[in-house]
Amino acid sequence: MVAVLGLAATVLFVSCTRQGEDKKTSTGDSTPINLIIDTDTGNSTDDLFALQAAFHYQNQGKCKLLGVMQSRKSSQAQKLTDAILHYYKADSVPLGVMEGEENFFEIIPYCHLIDSVREDKTPLLPMTGIAISDRMPSWKLYRKLLSEANDQSVKIVVVGMFTNLGRLLESSADEYSPLSGKELIQKKVKSLELMGCCFSKVKQRYSSNLLDVEYNIAGDVPLAKKVIEEWPTEMYVFPLEAALCFPSVHDEVIKDYSYDPYHPISLAYKNYDEWAKGDVGQYLWDLFPVVHAVMGDDLFIVTKAGKISVDETGKTSFKEAADGKTKVFYVPMEKNADVFDMIRTFATLQ
Repeated sequence: MVAVLGLAATVLFVSCTRQGEDKKTSTGDSTPINLIIDTDTGNSTDDLFALQAAFHYQNQGKCKLLGVMQSRKSSQAQKLTDAILHYYKADSVPLGVMEGEENFFEIIPYCHLIDSVREDKTPLLPMTGIAISDRMPSWKLYRKLLSEANDQSVKIVVVGMFTNLGRLLESSADEYSPLSGKELIQKKVKSLELMGCCFSKVKQRYSSNLLDVEYNIAGDVPLAKKVIEEWPTEMYVFPLEAALCFPSVHDEVIKDYSYDPYHPISLAYKNYDEWAKGDVGQYLWDLFPVVHAVMGDDLFIVTKAGKISVDETGKTSFKEAADGKTKVFYVPMEKNADVFDMIRTFATLQ
């Protein structure tokens, strides 16, 4: 957890204010945006808010959720993501899962909700009925969904590890497409929107340590480096330090979701966000790439195009470049109130 914005990040905010002239929005186009979300649900609660925002926009006709990818090697996390799809009446949305042995580090163990039952002994969070063993590997599902999409029509939002995307990037021709992974991405993907990177040292909440490697990058540094440095389309990055003005406060979350005692967000905060009671809960990192993917630049300050480098430890740096395809985005301070209003609107989704 992080709590204090470093000096370098403050400087970057100022420079972004100066550079944020290139405004682009999707709201002028009535065609729903094709969206794929790659999430590490089950570890921190901001993924829940990101998925809720996507379903909110889909209900408004602003996007179409083509698929959800789970980037954790955890059967419980995969089952929880399946149950979230069912909760939002999205059983038909395909879910991709990670292959390999169980390897799951938890900050907040709310994925265990999937093993809990209600008073009548029915599941606390019912699932879709599709066995996890019947779900496709995420990288393979990416190939299927992209091959079926129109050219330059898909926005991919990554709010978890980069493993699935890295495997897609490395993939070869298969039954879904004769193109390589990189060729398929270049042909079908409009942009990549991600929560990741850290461009300053950020103080952690419960220690004096300064954090300069972002969690999603650290989870798979080799493939994160490959994705960030070799991705062939436009990329928009919401960094670690950019969400520190946007906490989800425990008591407020419980109040906002009181209309449904079985809402996944309400359950996560009631049962497992123990350190947040009466204090700041999770920061809403993962929400903002979804908002930007669907709504465009209007709420944000966006840098000029550049390139991000990732070293062998996962540390990242951004530099403007004439041939760059990557932009970093933040919420300007004067828009903070608008953001909290937006979050409360998402909370009304039933």
